[in-house]
Amino acid sequence: MSAFRTAIVLVVIVAALVALSAALLVQRVDPATIGVKVNQLGGGIVEQDFRTGYHLGIVGVHRWTVLDGRVHFVSFARDGEEYKGSKENVEATSSLDIRTSDNNTASLDVTVAYRILPGRGWRIVQDGLTFNYRDRARQAIQGVLREELSQLSPDDFVKTDVRLARVEAAMPALAASLEQYHLVPLSILIRAVRFPDKYEEQLQLKQLTRQKALLAEARQREEQQEQVTQSIEKETEALAKRLVGEWDKRLQEASSDNQVRIAEILAAAEIYARTTTADADATHTAAIAEGQLALANAEALRDQLRNAALDTAGGRILLARQAAENLRIDEVTLNSNDPSVPSVLDLDELVRMLLGAKRDQ
Repeated sequence: MSAFRTAIVLVVIVAALVALSAALLVQRVDPATIGVKVNQLGGGIVEQDFRTGYHLGIVGVHRWTVLDGRVHFVSFARDGEEYKGSKENVEATSSLDIRTSDNNTASLDVTVAYRILPGRGWRIVQDGLTFNYRDRARQAIQGVLREELSQLSPDDFVKTDVRLARVEAAMPALAASLEQYHLVPLSILIRAVRFPDKYEEQLQLKQLTRQKALLAEARQREEQQEQVTQSIEKETEALAKRLVGEWDKRLQEASSDNQVRIAEILAAAEIYARTTTADADATHTAAIAEGQLALANAEALRDQLRNAALDTAGGRILLARQAAENLRIDEVTLNSNDPSVPSVLDLDELVRMLLGAKRDQ
């Protein structure tokens, strides 16, 4: 049991030593931050940006400076308006006042996004800009925007394509101005434009007049398109009628041709039927006549052969026998004393008597 306790104590001691060593020898750089290490024993700033993770940092030997690695914003907005986002990476200031190309004043709400150049965080610390690079960035952005956006007229602010082109053209100048502070711009967003009240009314009237002119042009184009559409509709209707007429004509011609062909086929069929029927009737009549003739010849031949057969001795015997068989005698008187009288029960004797043959002695 004591050995088990000793092992537990050793594990706790080792864990404590490891934790203490980590605290004394390792520096943790949080996400969305940039770590800059300075060697206090010589060598100065390490020329490297340390990103998220754990890095060698000996207490008493190395000193660390942490910079915000997120996107930064400079928000120019009307006085008194509160920026609703996180303020840690936002530099909020009053609206940007400029003088336009036609010498009128304007108040702009603008948001500019920028960030630290990759791999240049240590340069900010080296140049002593750790705590004021944001102020320098705001001043540089304000100066560039006033110079670039002052080239626009009030009418240009209304035109989206012109305004966006001007913003795009301002990016190189802004990048050059921020590069000296080791920063890079990401985007410029003009959120609102305000002019003095009286001039604003004039602009609104001017815009209304322009909108009315655009509306009149749109209506004129609409009327022109309606005319074109009506013309196309009429042409289409005429073309449809012409095509329908042509197809009706073709259908009528095809129908007439079909009717003629059907009549021809029916006539040919009628002629064929009548011809075939007549031929069949003639053949039938001839076949019946031939059959009757053959039957008559056969009957004549039968009678002839029968007569010839009956004309022979055998035939006469057959006839006599049939006569004897068919002889009907209602009453017979037998004379037993006269042996020459034949018995009607003796057919052979009766046949000889009918034939006139003599009895055998």
